[in-house]
Amino acid sequence: MKDFEFEYDAAVLVLGQNLIAGKWTIPILWHLRKGDKRFSELHNLCKFTSHSVFTKQLRQLEDLGLIIREVHSEAPVRVDYSLTDIGAKLIPVLSALIDWSQDYIECQKEAGISDIDFIKNSFLPDKYKAYQRVALILKDRKAPKDPML
Repeated sequence: MKDFEFEYDAAVLVLGQNLIAGKWTIPILWHLRKGDKRFSELHNLCKFTSHSVFTKQLRQLEDLGLIIREVHSEAPVRVDYSLTDIGAKLIPVLSALIDWSQDYIECQKEAGISDIDFIKNSFLPDKYKAYQRVALILKDRKAPKDPML
């Protein structure tokens, strides 16, 4: 019975991984944690992707039941996105992942290397080209001196 429980847990874990595996899934969910956002607001927060790719990711998250798309009949038409109840349950998981990632950085980085440099060097340039122009904001919310970090 233990083997079955382990295999089931592993399968459920892989399911969860697949649900949030999209390149823009985590940033979208993270930005929606503070409330409804319009498409343009969300896209600006994840500005290194095309409209079509971003729309596809939003539709996938809606199909998965993680976000809600609400169309308001105004002129011009307004579309808002928000987290579903099950989508909102991911936010503590993402916060825990942040804590774990910070612990990982501390364990793995060499002496004298800043957290930002470690993160910057962790993105594989050929795989994550869209992240090359991302500016990292320090915990105290001050922008880094080098905007190309």
